[in-house]
Amino acid sequence: MTNPTKISVIIPDLANQGTTRGYVIAQGLQRLGYQVTIFGYLYGEQIYPEPPYSLPITYFHGVNLPKFITTTLDFIKEIDGDILYVIKPQLSSFGMALIKAWRNKKPIILDFDDWEMAQFGGDDWQYQGSLINDLLASNSELKKPQYPLYIKWLEKAIEKANGITVSSKFLEYRYGGTYLPNVKDTDLFDPLKFDHKVALCDRDGIKTQLGLSNNRLLMFTGTAKPDQGLEDILIALDSLNEDDLKLVLVGGNKSQSSYVKTLIEKWGRWIIKVQPQGFDDMPRSIAMSDIIMVTPRATSTNCAKFPLELIEGMAMAKPIIATKVGEIPNILQDTGYLIEPQSSGLIAQQIRDIFADYTQAQNKGNLARERCVNNYSMSNITKILEQVINLV
Repeated sequence: MTNPTKISVIIPDLANQGTTRGYVIAQGLQRLGYQVTIFGYLYGEQIYPEPPYSLPITYFHGVNLPKFITTTLDFIKEIDGDILYVIKPQLSSFGMALIKAWRNKKPIILDFDDWEMAQFGGDDWQYQGSLINDLLASNSELKKPQYPLYIKWLEKAIEKANGITVSSKFLEYRYGGTYLPNVKDTDLFDPLKFDHKVALCDRDGIKTQLGLSNNRLLMFTGTAKPDQGLEDILIALDSLNEDDLKLVLVGGNKSQSSYVKTLIEKWGRWIIKVQPQGFDDMPRSIAMSDIIMVTPRATSTNCAKFPLELIEGMAMAKPIIATKVGEIPNILQDTGYLIEPQSSGLIAQQIRDIFADYTQAQNKGNLARERCVNNYSMSNITKILEQVINLV
């Protein structure tokens, strides 16, 4: 394609699915000089996380079938990019882009940041039912654009995409395309901005503002779900039984609130819940942590993922305790503390060891930042994006 100037990044659900990945790709495209607008449906009360200040967003409120079809026909009139960069093979992203591409001859780049079918049983999932009867039923799951049947159909249409990017080696093996790892803006995520020697807003000051100056803080910044090993961390805190140790849960959308509430009911002694943070505001929260926790269990979904929260911790030079799941060992290597998944005893021992020699742990954190700057910074993603765009 000759000299594209506008790129539309299409996200399936701005409240829940693919938002952060879409933001990162959009920022990389902006750095290459393109005019970028985020487009997406909003299946929720608010966009989460709040977008970077530089990114314009156009959205329609999410609807189910059959209204989804007519709404999509209206929505695609708003999409004005020379290239459509689509996050996830969902009806509300790839499905919409296929219609736009067919109508207006626009090239599509499709991004995979998850194995979408993993949460439904992977390749073994089969639709059991009657399409017509289920669509006529008032409360049918088939009316939801996120239903797995549509994902399976759209995965079969990936040859319609002019380019494919993937966030992990697992996804590269499964779908092909170009490996585009998750990255962070290491100028924004810079621990020196919160160093008490040089910064006005230092980490100790942030802790004091929140009444946490007397606590040692473990932090989880990902999506609070049962497969993320939060219970393993909390069981470890039970066994350590040290009152100043706390697990900070940052943000989360409304869909996570019932699970977090369940955790608090059982382990409220150890949990501090921090309000959702904007995309550009996360470094401030991470700065006050002592250890970043990335402890997913070994599910199919987690084995396919590249966890963004891992890169956040690395960029901020934090000691990181992480489980040996999926991409994590290759990303972190020897710059953090790797343990087997679902091992509360190992988590407890690692916490104990880190605080026994926190200077050594901080040295590892500095190495993690160096590795992040060299391999997972915005400069890395822009180089790869430029190659991908040039092939479209």
